[in-house]
Formats: sequence, structure tokens, C-alpha cells
Amino acid sequence: MPTDPPTFIIACGVFRIDLTALLTGVESPCGTCFLPGGLHENPTALREQVQQAIDEASRSGRWGRIAIAYGLCGRGTAGLQARGIPLAIPRVPDCIALFLGSRERYQREFKACPGTYYLSAGWHEEKSQPLRQRHAEIHIGEQRHTYADLVDRYGEAAAKETFKFFNSWRGNYKRAAFIDTGHGAADRVAAYGREMAATNGWAYEEIPGDLDLLRRLLLAEATDREILVVPPGQITHYDPLSGGLAAHPPVAAAEMATRTASTSPAAADGSEAARLPSAKPHIRTGLGIDAGGTYTDAVIYDFADQRVLAKNKALTTRWNFMRGIDAALDALPEALLQRTELVSVSTTLATNAVVEGEGQSVGLLVMPPYGLPIDGEIGHQPMAVIKGQIDISGEVRSPVDPDQIRRVARQMMGSHGVSAFAVSGYAGSVNPEHEMAVKALIEAETGCFVTCGHELSRLLNFKTRAQTAVLNARIVPRLVELLGNLQAALRRRAIPAPIMVVKGDGSLMSCELAMQRPVETILSGPAASVAGARFLTDLDDALVVDMGGTTTDTALLEAGRVRVSEQGATVGGIHTHVRALDIRTAGLGGDSLIGFEKGLFQIGPRRVAPLCWLGAQPVDPQAALAYLKSRSGAYRGSAHALQILTVTERGQQAALRGDDALGDAERAVLTCLRERPHALDELAQRAGTLHAALLPLKRLEERFLIQRCGLTPTDLLHIRGEFRRWDTGSAEKMLAVMAAVSGTDPEALVDRLLDTLVQDLAGELIKKRLSDTVPTALLSDCAACRALLGQMLAPDNGGPFAIRFQIRTPVVGIGAPTGHFLPLAAELLGTEAILPDHWEVANAVGAITSPVIVTIEAQIKPDPRGGFAVQGLAGDHRFPSVAEAQEYAQRALREAAGALARRAGTEADAVRLVSEDQVARTATGFDLFISRNVAAQIIGVPLSGSMAEGPV
Repeated sequence: MPTDPPTFIIACGVFRIDLTALLTGVESPCGTCFLPGGLHENPTALREQVQQAIDEASRSGRWGRIAIAYGLCGRGTAGLQARGIPLAIPRVPDCIALFLGSRERYQREFKACPGTYYLSAGWHEEKSQPLRQRHAEIHIGEQRHTYADLVDRYGEAAAKETFKFFNSWRGNYKRAAFIDTGHGAADRVAAYGREMAATNGWAYEEIPGDLDLLRRLLLAEATDREILVVPPGQITHYDPLSGGLAAHPPVAAAEMATRTASTSPAAADGSEAARLPSAKPHIRTGLGIDAGGTYTDAVIYDFADQRVLAKNKALTTRWNFMRGIDAALDALPEALLQRTELVSVSTTLATNAVVEGEGQSVGLLVMPPYGLPIDGEIGHQPMAVIKGQIDISGEVRSPVDPDQIRRVARQMMGSHGVSAFAVSGYAGSVNPEHEMAVKALIEAETGCFVTCGHELSRLLNFKTRAQTAVLNARIVPRLVELLGNLQAALRRRAIPAPIMVVKGDGSLMSCELAMQRPVETILSGPAASVAGARFLTDLDDALVVDMGGTTTDTALLEAGRVRVSEQGATVGGIHTHVRALDIRTAGLGGDSLIGFEKGLFQIGPRRVAPLCWLGAQPVDPQAALAYLKSRSGAYRGSAHALQILTVTERGQQAALRGDDALGDAERAVLTCLRERPHALDELAQRAGTLHAALLPLKRLEERFLIQRCGLTPTDLLHIRGEFRRWDTGSAEKMLAVMAAVSGTDPEALVDRLLDTLVQDLAGELIKKRLSDTVPTALLSDCAACRALLGQMLAPDNGGPFAIRFQIRTPVVGIGAPTGHFLPLAAELLGTEAILPDHWEVANAVGAITSPVIVTIEAQIKPDPRGGFAVQGLAGDHRFPSVAEAQEYAQRALREAAGALARRAGTEADAVRLVSEDQVARTATGFDLFISRNVAAQIIGVPLSGSMAEGPV
């Protein structure tokens, strides 16, 4: 067994027999240092003696590597530092795994019989036992005592009780196992083991040993799953994620960087104004559009004077966002529209597409770690595991197979009707080389759209990156259609302006980039609302509340910023890697359904159309309302069935053309609703269904063929006369039915329901304010919390406490219903409600006043072979020092950020470079360099119409 360069071995004495046998006949010189067995019982002493041996061997200049034959041993091997030569040390819990040949076998034995007392010839000769096992002696402090010693000193009875107490550990074992490695006095050790088992009532077993791991330790040159190779200068430490040892350089060796920033020469003054534009100097007039779930808002904005020139709201047609956009634009002055140089839009389209599962068929190609299968771990089909692995350090382990990729792509298109692809590889965010190669091959072979995981996320979880890439590829047609229609609408109005789109983190990107990355527009609407509130109030610290028809979104503005969820937004139960603002969303809005069940009223989270709106449509809901009134007694105590269904314009068209995708029962529902609106139970009777819950409504609602209507806060505002747009009479009739069902006076019921909504809104503000320190779910799960919160929000209800809650920051309200409810909610919380000018269209203002922001990041990490590696950029980049790695990373990131900024729609070239180190303090007192994050950011104004390339 050659060991070139020569190896010095530092080992526990229990390995003396086996290592001596392994080294017999070794050609290269090897040195050995056997330390006394039993040091594992004192991890500090073990660490000190092993480090002393390392230092002496390193100073001698005779050895090329040091092998340490110890396990983790109570973390006694954590805190060891390699000097001038590398160390190799097993990544196993203790010596047992070294005698069994692998960590996996050790775990199998432990799982099969956890209460096992292990023996080996080495342990027996050394008169030592493995960690957590005790001798026939007892230990009191640092002294060892035999039974005879205690009899002599304290008498038979005391010795017996003392040994009984200190040997209670024997009850934890069920088996004595002799690991026979083929060396030493096996017969004598076996006899000792059998005797021990008989004495303690244990089973006895002989297990064949395996010295393969010990043999590999002597030859190891690179870190793998079972052996850690520590480069010179680095220090071992316990890694709780892997449950074993890892190594990093000390802080001094890594040339620590505190948080630093610099800019490219184009912004050498480093001024904040150069990086954070508050105006768009090349643009005079802009058009902001917010296509929300209920309303579409549009504003024309003057950048020079920083004022809104015109604004309008129109109802959103959810199955065709362009109808709402057209309606909003039609009411704006044509002369002002002609002056538009920039259009910026925020939309819920991407969010809705994810939630509703819509989009094109996507084929997923993945490159998992170590080539292991991942069937069932990523819930998407069709999916194919392809060749090509990159390890977590960014090193290529195996290449991609071009022929396989072409074959898989063609098969997915032919068998599954795939029209787009997603690609995600393990460590793709560390080194995207393979993902980029696969994308190029698929595009050349199929001409289809391809999304790579690294294009959307720098986070490590490749499964979530894969899911994010799939969602992006799936919803591309939806956003392409919307933006294409918007471009056509602008052309019809002779507006030659470029289009920007709001991302989930509140920044803008070009229309062209949005078509490539539509998933980044998830939560675009709430992000625009925060931007609008910040712009209209100029407040740095506030709670921002956007109450629309469907939801209430709350965000905490601190020092002019809202925290970004770096780990990604969760939408429709799907976790993504999309950066989005930290916004709390609740199903509470002007169109929230008012329910009554078991004596309690609830507002939301379901959205329905108001009865006042239905009463103003060409269809007549009076027959359905009369049906509910005639049966109000049957609903006493529950308002679940107090809903009316009507067909939409899209549903009318589907019924007329005989949509083949619908089943017979679904077509029967559409036929009934084409005649007139029906109450739920009434429709069930007409459709021949035993119960309303069995009506086939799910797909009809998802495809916007029918609309559910019910009593909402918007109806209450009509009844109160605070908001008048539609038919108050229909709202009053549904209120009368609800009052009869709940046994309440109609006028008193309006007051009660509006108070409930105000209290719910105040509760949302409290939960958002507490979310940094308390998981808000606890407020719902804890009965005492619910009681106190209820008393706090309704202090005059005669309860046992008079509790007041004061929020010290003002609350900024935007969105159509906010003006009716927020001032009262703020009063409950002892704070000020601010409704800025144009609060009702603030989302559209936020859309047009937001900047373009691009950020690209890379990480510098210690290379397991020594030196430092740059991760996050294509290719395998390794450098001898962190300074050289940083220089390369900053240069590459500056170029990449500039290119992405131009794609995103800005000519800004001032690059802000930020570096931040992650440092860990070990239990042994060392500060270890874990990684350095290097980020390049450009913040700029969008291109104006005159600067944009080409026509819209």
C-alpha cells in the first residue's frame, strides 16, 4: 500500500494492532504516534494531545500529510488546526465506525440493536472501551476505583450499593458484540465478550470487522462523505447539519471584510442620490397601471412636477385583464395620453395563474446530486433525470450528454405535448455551467422556451429552484398575452412608449425581460401598493395597508424600506424562490363574503360579487332574492346558502358554442343560469342535484364562467349611503334575509358587521406589527390571546378588562375601501390614519414611480483542497487567496449586472458592490470564516420612449 507523500499517523491506542498490520510491507515511510486509549472520556485533553502531535509532526518537515485515526469522540477532534501540511480525519462519530468500515454500517448496526456493547482486540489490549461505555471499574471525579478498593475503604454493603449505582449503565445494553478485524488475540477477546454477556444477561454476537475506511484514511487526498481533508491553516469544527466534522480557515487567514461598498467609476462620488433616483430625468410624463383582482387603476403622472395629472378606476374582468385596462384608459384625457413616454404596470395575473394552475405544458429536466433518483420528491410530470453532475463546491463531476438531452426533449414534446422546458441541476446556483448547456441544446433542438433554475434563484435548494423554473415556464403565455395586448392597446392610441412591469420586490423590469421571467411578477400588486404609499407620503416609518376588493395587504415600512423575503414567496401553497416584499395578506376586502354560522359572523376570506353590483346588471336577481326570503326560516342559524350564482359573459359564450370540455352536469348549470340568477338551493333543485354542495361549480368558477354573489361590505356601504355606484335595493333585500337568519334588527346588523370589519382590520395591523417577534399563528391558536385581542379591539363590550393597544407608527391607507374603515381601525389602535392624495389609485402611482433594480450575487467559500472558490458564476473558479477571489468576483459581477440592467430597461451604470462575511464562533474559541457574499447592484431610472430601442 503506497503512501506517497509520506504520511504521519496520529491514532488512538486502540488501533495499534490493526494499523501495525495495515502498515506491514508499506514501501513509503510512515510515522506513527499512538495516544493512550480512553482520551475520549476527556475531549479537551484529547484535543490538546492530538494538536501537540500535529504541531510536532508539522515542524519536523518529514511528512506530506497527517492522518488522524479518531472519530468525532465527544467533539474532541473539533478545533484541530492544520499547520503546514493537510490533515485527514474520518467524519464518523467514534471508533466503532472505523472498525466496521463505514458510517453507514455503523448506523445500520445501531438501528438493528441500539443497546450494544462493542469489543475489539485493540480495545481489549489497550484496556479501553469506546465512547459512552464504562469499565468494570467506576469513576468518581477523575479517580478510578475497583470493587475491592471500595470494600477495603467502606465495607461490603457500601461497596455493593456504590457499584450498583455507578453500574446502572449496564441496564442500557442488550448485546455484547465482538468486532473481529482478523488481527490480535481474537479467541481471548471473544471469551471475554461471552463472559461479559453472560454476567449481565446480554446476548452475544461476533461481527466481522472491516478496515477499509481506516485504509482509505491513510491515502486520502480529497474530502468525501466519510473523510475530511483539512487544508493547511484551516480548523476543524462540528457541523450540526451533517452531524460530523467540517473545516474552515480562521478569520485572520480569510482577510476579513466588514460590510463594504464601492461604486464603479461612473458613480465615483458614491452619493446616495446617484444610486437611489427619486425622479426620472429623461421622462416628463408616465402612465401607471395596476390591474388588480377587483379594480384596474390608471394614472398619468408628471415626473417634473411630481404630481398626478389624471386618474381613473375600472372594474377588472378577471378572464381578460385587457378589458379593465382598456376601460381605465378610455376615461383618461387623450391629450395627456399622447404625452406618455413610459408605461409601467403591476398585475395579479402571475399570482392568479399560479394559484389556478393555468398555463402551458412544461417538461422538467433535472440533474440531481450524485446521480441519485428523485422520483416523488418533485411533484411535476413529465420529468426526466439526465446526466451531468456538479458538486456543491462547483466542480464538474460528470458532463451532460447532448444526445440524451435532445432525445428526452423530443420524447416529451411527442408524448406529453410539452411546449416549454425547465432545467434545474444540483448546485446549479453555485456553478450554472450545466444548466446553460442544457438550455442551449434544447433551444437549438426544439425552438421552445427554456427556463433555468439559476436564472431565477441563487438559493441552494435545487428542488425549489426546479419548481420555480417550472412555474415560470408554465405561465409565460399568460403574461406574454397580457403584455402583447397592452402593446396593441398603446399602438391603437398612438402611444410609442416602452412598457415596464413591477416585480414582487417592488422594482421594475422591462416588458421583454418580464416575458422571460413572468414568475418574478408574483405579488407585483402588493409591491406596487407599498411603493405608492412610500412615494405619496414620503414617510420612512409606517404601517402600509392596501385594502382592495379581495384582500388586505399589510407591510411594515422601516427606515424607508420593507424587508424582502430572501427565501422566496409562497403562493397558492407552492414555495418559490421568487424575491418578494415581506407582506402579510388576508382575505379581507370590500367584496369579502359575510357569513353567519353558529351565532358568529365572519367576513371573508372568500371573495364574491356584491349584491348591489348584481342588481345593476342586465340580468335580474329579484326572483332569486325572493326565493331566499321565502325560505329564510330554513336557514336560521346558518347563512351558508345565502348566495346567488349568475352566468358571466364568458359563460354565456361557452353555453352558446357548446363547450366540449364541460360535462353534462356543468352544462345543465350553465343552462339554468342563462335564464336568470339562481340561489344555491334553488339551482340544486333545478339541476336535479340532491344538495347544493354537490353542484359541479369548481371548474365553472375557476374558468370564470359563473360568478358567485353574496352580502359584502360594499353592500353595507351602499345601504349606509357612504358609497353609491350600483343597486342599493338588492343589497337591502339580502340584508333583510341575513337579519332574519341571524335574528338581528337589520339596522343594528349593519352597525355590527361594519364594527366587525373594523376590528378585523385592526387585528391585521396588530399581527403585522408583531410578526417580527411572534409567530402570528400563535395569536389564533392561543385561547387567552384570542380573548385578550377580542377585548382589546372591542373595549366597550362590557368585558372584564379595559385594554388599549397603541401602535406608535402611523398607518397609511390605500385602496378603494380603505377610506371607509382605516380611520376607525387606527382609532382603536391609538394611532394616526393617513390617507394621502390619490390614495385610491396609489398602486398605479407606485407602478410608475418605482426604479429598476438589478442585483447579482456570488459567494466566496473555502476550497476543500485549499484556497478559495467563487460560486454562483458559470465555471469552476478557484484562487489561492480570498483577495484574488474577491477581485475576480467583483469584476465578473460588475459586467453581469451591467448587462442585466440593460435587459431590465435602464441605462444606469453605477454599480454598488457590497461584501459581507459570514463568521462562526466555535466552542473552542476560534472565529472561522464560513463564506463571503459579494453583491453587485444597479438602481436606475427606466428608459424613456425616445431612448428605448425600437417601437412598442
